[in-house]
Amino acid sequence: MSRDPDNWYEEEYWEEIGRQEDIDNAIKNLSQQPIRDFLGIYGDAIDNRLDDVIAQARYARQGGFPQFAILGAVTAIELITRYMLIEPLLQGAFLSDSWAKILTRHILQRRKQAADRDLLPSVLGMYDIKLDELKLSDGSQLWKTFVAVIVPKRNAIAHEGGRATPGDADLALECANVLRKEVVAQVAKKMEFDLEKNASWHNHCDAHAVTYEPKSLFDRPASKTQSTSSPSADPKEPNGILKYWTRKIS
Repeated sequence: MSRDPDNWYEEEYWEEIGRQEDIDNAIKNLSQQPIRDFLGIYGDAIDNRLDDVIAQARYARQGGFPQFAILGAVTAIELITRYMLIEPLLQGAFLSDSWAKILTRHILQRRKQAADRDLLPSVLGMYDIKLDELKLSDGSQLWKTFVAVIVPKRNAIAHEGGRATPGDADLALECANVLRKEVVAQVAKKMEFDLEKNASWHNHCDAHAVTYEPKSLFDRPASKTQSTSSPSADPKEPNGILKYWTRKIS
């Protein structure tokens, strides 16, 4: 449709379209700012924790202990799901850290990991990230393979002393790596983080030239009503790694 400058009602129409676009952009920026704040402040600490857990899972795989490689890979996926995706994106959805915490506490308090697995595709869908379309190297669906194959294998190992093959460990590690490299990368791009250029989350500079002071997400005081399933042990500690990987997950 072309604009006719001689028709006042068309001019009014286009002005209204412009006002609506301004409103839409303002709402978009308002909803994305809490996500940027969360990732800008806590993203580096989460990445460091992920590096530790995945490195130890790979070490276990190379050392001939595929069971512990699977435990580590699933722990990494749970860290990514909750702290890189669910928690920050829900803050954007509700425009408030308080609302996100209320939802997390009252809806996800029980069976958190299972709830996260069910909730993640819908949360990502709000940001046009189609989790179900991501594939592994063998052509299988990433999320379906993780939920239907890797999680039962991990539970059998953690709760029943089950065995695993090197191929099982490789599959679990691939799930963790694809989720981190593909999904987290999409979220970062949508939130205008340039991780390749800045090499960290806190170096991101927003529209107001504000940079972030990095903090550790794992040092936050736990609420009395919150679950204590958040990782508390340093996976670098030799005496604590098995306990850290094999903590009970409903």
